[in-house]
Amino acid sequence: MGWLKKLDHEINDSKTLEERFFAVVVIVGLAIVTASEIVTVIENIGVIANIGTAMGGILLLIVVYEAYIRKHPDTARILICYAFNCVVIPIAFFSCGGFDSGMPIYMLAGIFTIIPVLKDIHRFVCLLVSFTVDVICISIAYFLRQNPYGFIASKLGLMPELNLKARYIDIVSSLLIISVYIIVTTALIMDAYQKERAKREELLEKLDDLSKRDELTGLYNRREMFRFLEEASLTDGEHFLCMVDIDHFKNVNDTYGHVFGDVVLRTLAGIFNEEICVGDGELAARYGGEEFLIVVKAAQKEKAMERINHVREHFEKTAWEAQPELVITFSAGMAECAAYKSYAEMISQADKLLYKAKENGRNRLEV
Repeated sequence: MGWLKKLDHEINDSKTLEERFFAVVVIVGLAIVTASEIVTVIENIGVIANIGTAMGGILLLIVVYEAYIRKHPDTARILICYAFNCVVIPIAFFSCGGFDSGMPIYMLAGIFTIIPVLKDIHRFVCLLVSFTVDVICISIAYFLRQNPYGFIASKLGLMPELNLKARYIDIVSSLLIISVYIIVTTALIMDAYQKERAKREELLEKLDDLSKRDELTGLYNRREMFRFLEEASLTDGEHFLCMVDIDHFKNVNDTYGHVFGDVVLRTLAGIFNEEICVGDGELAARYGGEEFLIVVKAAQKEKAMERINHVREHFEKTAWEAQPELVITFSAGMAECAAYKSYAEMISQADKLLYKAKENGRNRLEV
C-alpha cells in the first residue's frame, strides 16, 4: 500500500494549502475518471464515448507528470481546469447522450473543480469561459434535436439516442459518481484546511509565548513583567516583590567566559521555574542582565522570606560541572506589595533593599 502513503503525503505534507487542494482534486479525479470509464464501457454507448472518457484519464496523467515530475504546478492547474471544462467534458457531452444523459452533472463538477484549484483572476476567467462553453454545448444539443441534423449526428456517434432505461442508468450513475467526487473532495479539502488552521493557531500561540519570554532564560521578559504588574491585584497583603541580582557576575563572565555565564543565568531561571508558581498570582522575570524580578504569594512576610531564602540556598548549593569548586550566590531585596501605591514604587524599594543586601555582605535577603 505504498502508493496510498505517497498520496497521503501529497495531501497532508504539501507546503501550501493550495497545493493540498490541488493534490486532492487530482487524486480523487483519477478515481472518478476510472469509475466513469467503467460505466461507459458497461453502457456500451459507443467508441467516441469511450475515447472521450479515456481522454480524461490521459489528461490527469499529464497533469500529474507536469505538476509532480516536471515541477510546473501552475501550468498543471490551468491545464486541468481548461482542458476538462473546454475539451474533455464537451466531447463526452456530445458522445454520451447530451442533456438527456448525466453529462450536465459532470459539467457542474467541472465548474466546481475550478474553485479550489485556481485563484484570483485565473479563477474568474476560467469560470466564465467554462460556463460559456457549457451553455454553447447545451444550445447546440438542443438545436440538433430540433432539426434533421440530429439524425446525421446520431449516425456519426454524436448525441446518441438513449432509451429510457439507458437514460436512467446514466443519470443515476453520473449523480452517484459526481456526488462521491464532490463529497470526498470537499471532505479532504476541509480536513486539509482544518489541519492548516490548527498549525497556524499553534504557531501563533508559540509566537505569542515567545514574545513574552526572555530568549536566553525562558522566563518572562520586561514587557510581560510590567503587564503582569499593571494587571495583577497585588494589594491584598499576600504578595511580595523581590529583586534578585547574582553576586560578582561580571567576575564570573570575565573569569570563566560568557558561555558559562549564560549557563549560570539559565540555571537560576530553572530554579525559579521550580519554585515559583507562575500563573497562580506569581511571576518570575528577567529584569535585565543578571537581575531578576519575582513576585511570590504568601500569607505572611516570614513565609515569603522563607521561600526566597530557600531559592537562594538552592542556587548556592548548585554544583557546576565545568567548575566543580565554584560557588555562586545571589543577593535579594524584598518589598511587601500592599505597602506601595504603584508597582514603580515597589520595584524602587526592592532595588534599594537589594543594594543594601550587597552592602551587608551579599548572599542574603533584605526586607
